Amino acid sequence: MTRPVASAGRRIAAVLGVWGLATGCVYYNGVYNAQAAAKQGDRRLRENQEAEAQARFLESAERAESVLVRFPTSKWRTRALYLAGRGHALSGDCERGRERILEMLGRADATASERDRARVALGACDVRSNAMATARLRLDSLIDSRDREVAREARLWAARAALTMGDLDAVTGYLGAQSSEILPWELISASITARDFARSESLLVLRARRGDYREEALRGVRDMAAAGRVDGARRVVLAYDAARVREPLRAQLHYTMGDQLLRVERDSLAAWHLGLARELAGRDTLVVREAVARTAWLALRRAQTLEESDVILTQLDSGAMRTTFARRLADQLLLVRMLAGKADGTGAGQFLAAEVLRDSLQAPVLAQAVFVDLARRSAASPLAPAALYAASLLPSPLTADSADRWRRRVTTEYAASAVAARLRGDDPSGLPDFVTAPEMLRFSWSEITRQWADSVRRLRAARGGP
Repeated sequence: MTRPVASAGRRIAAVLGVWGLATGCVYYNGVYNAQAAAKQGDRRLRENQEAEAQARFLESAERAESVLVRFPTSKWRTRALYLAGRGHALSGDCERGRERILEMLGRADATASERDRARVALGACDVRSNAMATARLRLDSLIDSRDREVAREARLWAARAALTMGDLDAVTGYLGAQSSEILPWELISASITARDFARSESLLVLRARRGDYREEALRGVRDMAAAGRVDGARRVVLAYDAARVREPLRAQLHYTMGDQLLRVERDSLAAWHLGLARELAGRDTLVVREAVARTAWLALRRAQTLEESDVILTQLDSGAMRTTFARRLADQLLLVRMLAGKADGTGAGQFLAAEVLRDSLQAPVLAQAVFVDLARRSAASPLAPAALYAASLLPSPLTADSADRWRRRVTTEYAASAVAARLRGDDPSGLPDFVTAPEMLRFSWSEITRQWADSVRRLRAARGGP
């Protein structure tokens, strides 16, 4: 009678052994590895390496999912749900993450730590799904957690929500002294978008001093300069210079700075930055070609005769001439030449050429010379007084004392003109040139621009480009 009992005992022991082995496999082959991957993800988050962290959390989720699928009633289910849900959420798969986390939160054996970390992950999903107000409500309850990791991650995601909402001051409140270290580029981007250029500058200079460069730095420099914060933009560029980041990156920054300075007519500083861009770029790169083309524009803005402007373009090499900027410059100069060459005695073409130089090419010195030359060549034209007045309005260090003299000529030599009437404060509308002068300009513009457009199309076809 003892042998059957002994045999049954052995069978029970064997079953229990197999069950124990299976339970161990669940832990070591699934939960253990999922936990290890999650720990690696957390470490990457502490190091602000989010892309690497997402990869580790995805691995954690996949290993935990294998436990949930193969062993649905295991004692490790709650832990596996936590790892799968948090892993999915923090790797970006919020739909699956929410499902697993909500199931885990409904189980009585989930620990307080698991619940808090899972709620942070839900807050991250709120941010990713653009539910910023919900995210902040959820995360605000966790930012003072005794668990330092929970508090840190809650503050991080709450700061992201505040950034998206444009509440930049709240970002500093969430992150405190760490605001310059956590989310630095996201904060920079949000500051630039919000046109908070003082904050943008301070954050970019800090990044620059640490040699931390991203393309967002170019955007910051460009947008600050375009908004008139030229000196702040230059401080960012010079900070990257001092940090000796890679030369091609510095070349891009100097080129961007030079281009923006050209737009606000700070030509000497623009020339300095463009020269450094060419030097740092080193080879026949796009930066070099674009910088050369803009340096030619600088020379054009200093030119005093149309002949000088022609020479400037002939000195550009084929690489620079292939840039869109140089081709547009050449096209505009062609229009100037065609307008100035129109000989009809009225000076209308010459007047229009000066306007293109002034408005499109931003070459005030040359525009002023062409206006004055029109008044000399076509003194009897109804456009002569308008040309003298237009010349007097242009800033030029070469003729700074001539503006008053040109206006006096208008009121004395052309006292019966509409321009003189305006200068005296009289109504010009009844004077003959009030109508005839604009008509002359409209007729010449229509005629010459039609010819110019045909010429440009032929030139573009010949060079095989737009």
